[in-house]
Amino acid sequence: MTVRHRARAVVPLLALSVLAAGCSQEPGQDATDLVADAQARDYRDGQAEAQRVRQANRALPSPSAGVVEIDGINGALTSEEVAAFSRSGTSTQVQVASRGEDAAFASLCAGEVDVVDSTRAIAPAEFEACRSVGLDVVQLQVASDAVVVAIKNETDVGGDCLSTQQVREVYRAGSPVTSWAQLGGGYDDVPLAVAGPNRENNAFQFFGRTVLDAPDPSLINLRSDYRTFDTDQGSRLFVVGRERDEDLALKLRDRARERDLAKSRVEEQRQVVDDARAEVEVAVAEVEKGVRDQRPADQQAADRERVVRAEQALARAQAELSVLTRQKDAVVTRYDAAADARARVQRTRGHVGYFLFSYYELFEDQLRPFEVTDPDGERNCIFPSQRTITSGEYPLSRRLLLTTTTRSMERSEVADFLLHYLDRASEAAVDAQLVALSQAEIERQKDWVSGREAPDLVTADETPATEEPAAPTRPAEPAR
Repeated sequence: MTVRHRARAVVPLLALSVLAAGCSQEPGQDATDLVADAQARDYRDGQAEAQRVRQANRALPSPSAGVVEIDGINGALTSEEVAAFSRSGTSTQVQVASRGEDAAFASLCAGEVDVVDSTRAIAPAEFEACRSVGLDVVQLQVASDAVVVAIKNETDVGGDCLSTQQVREVYRAGSPVTSWAQLGGGYDDVPLAVAGPNRENNAFQFFGRTVLDAPDPSLINLRSDYRTFDTDQGSRLFVVGRERDEDLALKLRDRARERDLAKSRVEEQRQVVDDARAEVEVAVAEVEKGVRDQRPADQQAADRERVVRAEQALARAQAELSVLTRQKDAVVTRYDAAADARARVQRTRGHVGYFLFSYYELFEDQLRPFEVTDPDGERNCIFPSQRTITSGEYPLSRRLLLTTTTRSMERSEVADFLLHYLDRASEAAVDAQLVALSQAEIERQKDWVSGREAPDLVTADETPATEEPAAPTRPAEPAR
C-alpha cells in the first residue's frame, strides 16, 4: 500500500491575518488584539464546521444489520470471494452492485454502501465528499494486474524504454508506424510488426482501457495490421518464433559445411564418371582398331575384355554418383530448412506483443519487456516487477482496491467479510493470473480491519490528481 496517514499541514492563516491587519490597523488597536481576534474567528469557524460535519454524519442512513453493501466494478476477485464467503457458513448477506466506480464512490460518501470495488483510488472531489460528512476513508489492496509490452529476448531494436504515448502510437487505430526508427529516441530502422490477444483475453480489455483509452475495447481501436491470437502462446510465438526454428537456425553453419562437402563429393564423382566414360570410348576404339588391323585373336579378345571392364567401372561410377547425388540433395534440403528457419527467426526482430505479467513471468527467458515511462509521473523507465506493479509505479499496471470507511469497518459483518477476502486474496490472485501481494502486506491490512493496528487513512494530499490525458505523441517521421 502507498497510502499513509499524515498530519495535515496547518496553513499559516494567522500570520497572513496579522500582515493584512498591519496594513489596515485602526488607531488605538495593537497587534495583540488583532491576533486574538483572528484566533477567535478561526476557533468559531472551526467549531461551526465541526458541528456541521457532526450533523451531516448523524444524517447518514443507518446500515442494515447483517448486510454488507458493495458497489463498483465487480472486479476479478470479488464475485468468487462473495460466493466463498457465503459458503463459509456466515449469516451475513453480501449484496453486490456493479454501477461503476464513479457511482460507487458517491454512494460510499453518502453512507449508502460499505465497500467500493475499484481499480482506481478515490478522487479528490470524492474524498472531500466523504470528509464533509465525517467519513474517514481506508483503502485496502487485494491484488494487482499489469500488461507487459515485450520483444524477443536477446534481440535489440535500439532502445528499451517507451513512454505510454509511444506504446499507444504503436498500437492505435490508424497508426502509421512501420519502423521502430519512427518512434524517435534512437531506435533502429527495424521493421515493426504488432500482435496480441483477441478481445476474449483479459489482457486485451486491460490494454484497451489503459493504453488506448477505450472504455469498451474492440479491434476497431487497434491498427489494421494488428495480428490477433486466440492464445497467449500464439502471441508469444509471433514475438519469439518457434523453438524448433531456433534449434534449426543454430545448425545452419554445420549444415552449410555438410552441404559444401556433399557438393564437392558429387563433383569429384562426376569426374570419376567422366574418366570411366572416356575409358569405355578408348576401349571400344581399340576393339575396332584391332579388327581393322587384324590383330591376333588373343589380342582382340583382350581388347574386348578391356571394354567389359571399362563398362563395369562406368556402371559402378554412375551408381556411386547416384548415391552421392541423393545424399547431397538430402543435405541441401536440410540446409534449406535451417536457412528458412534462420530467416524466420531474423524476421521476428522488431515483432512486439503484450502479455499479462503473470504470463510473461512464465517465459521471461524468451521475452524482453520494455520499461515504461508515464510522462506525468515522477520516475522514468519503470521496469515491470512484482514490486513496481504492486506499488502502482509501473504505468501499465492497476491495483485491485477495496475502499471503505472506518464507520463501516467498525461493523462486525463488514470486518468479517474483509478479513475473509484478505485471507484468500493471495491464492485467488494466483488462480486469476494476477499479481499477488506479499503475505506481510496482507497481514498488515488484516491488522487494520481487526483493530489490532490503527489503519492508514487516505488523506487529501494522497488522492490522485485528475487531469486531462495528454495528447498522444506523433512519430518523429511519417511512415514510408
